[in-house]
Amino acid sequence: MKKIAKFFFQGILILLPIVLTIYIIFVVFKFTDSILGRYFIDMGINIPGLGLLATLIIIILVGLLGSWLVSRRLLDFIDYLFGRVPLVKTLYTLIKDTINALLGRRSSFAKVVMISLPGDAEIKILGFITSEELECFGLKDYVAVYILQSMQWAGFTILVPKGRVEYLDVSPDTALQFIVSAGITGKNNFKKQITQANS
Repeated sequence: MKKIAKFFFQGILILLPIVLTIYIIFVVFKFTDSILGRYFIDMGINIPGLGLLATLIIIILVGLLGSWLVSRRLLDFIDYLFGRVPLVKTLYTLIKDTINALLGRRSSFAKVVMISLPGDAEIKILGFITSEELECFGLKDYVAVYILQSMQWAGFTILVPKGRVEYLDVSPDTALQFIVSAGITGKNNFKKQITQANS
């Protein structure tokens, strides 16, 4: 009976991540497909995934148009309009800057660092450099480090003297995976990259 229970829980541990991943992908697929899919259904065209495909094509076309000079001026004008409305300006700027920080060409999460816990140099915290210039706050030799909380997408920003920041030669993806999972996953990649950097 103990062996059956052991195999049962082992089966759950194997199946749960697979099933949850497939379910999340399915939910995202259904949601994105329904955005434009309903219009195709109204026209008598009912092909699963057509709405998702159309959404992807529109996003790619917007990205293509955004690289043209005329479109760039239009985007600048939209930025200007949104920047004139007080509440909208704050929301739009926050969303735009956050997305650019995470996904932009020059990601603000590109540098992984380690700092010592105040009062105990032996305890370390992992974070991401988000700004290396803080003179606007009167802090000449400081950097902004974003500390991401584990098991969620919340965190806090701390201002740290540059001398107390240790830059790590680790990819942001590996560090992000390690931090978000509370150190459960990403350990092997983390160790491998640290070893390669030190060799």
